[in-house]
Amino acid sequence: MKNLHFIVQAKGGVGKSILMYLFALKHYQDPKCLFIDVDASTQTSTRQLKFVHQDQSDVASLLDEKGLLIRDNLLAYLQSIAKEDFEDAYFDFGAPESEQLPALIEYDIPLKDFAEGLGFEITFHIVIGGGGAYNPSIDYLLRMFDLIKTDFEIIVWQSMATFRKFPHLTQELRENCKDSGLVFRRFGDFESESFLGAEILTGIRKGLALDTYTIGPRLRLQRELQINFADV
Repeated sequence: MKNLHFIVQAKGGVGKSILMYLFALKHYQDPKCLFIDVDASTQTSTRQLKFVHQDQSDVASLLDEKGLLIRDNLLAYLQSIAKEDFEDAYFDFGAPESEQLPALIEYDIPLKDFAEGLGFEITFHIVIGGGGAYNPSIDYLLRMFDLIKTDFEIIVWQSMATFRKFPHLTQELRENCKDSGLVFRRFGDFESESFLGAEILTGIRKGLALDTYTIGPRLRLQRELQINFADV
């Protein structure tokens, strides 16, 4: 089976593309990994993954001219990559695509049957933002949980930088994931006001590979990958 990793969240600005970047830093030297930008509105991952070999990166447009997610675009794209020689494919879904994905799953396509027919296993990586993004992020998580909990694995990713001033929300999220049997992970504790954090965030925007950072930011990113991405 080939593994598809859908990075999703309907609330924008919570760090989906940073999570995609970190996945790419971890796996881009593996030729069996693909990285697909499914964010038609910003194509942030396309800019941030400049270090990824062109044979391992792609852009998929799933929306029509009115901004509506088209079922056939998604199905056709998944079918097109089924013949590709890869083991893991990471998809960065934009906020508009993520927002419309639950309805497509609920009313339109038997996604589990379709995926299994192509030899895919899908994991949903749902990013949760803190502060004002927390409640909308949780609402999306709950909707997806109700839809796919019996069919697909869900991993909840706490976007740590957005929780810095809200430690009580961190504890709440961790406990709720434990009670629901959901895998809880954390990523991206990069403080923009600090030297290392600012250097890393600038490097992410520029699409730098790990070995092109200066020593301080490079060691900090290596620590991030060792601690938070050790087994993913």
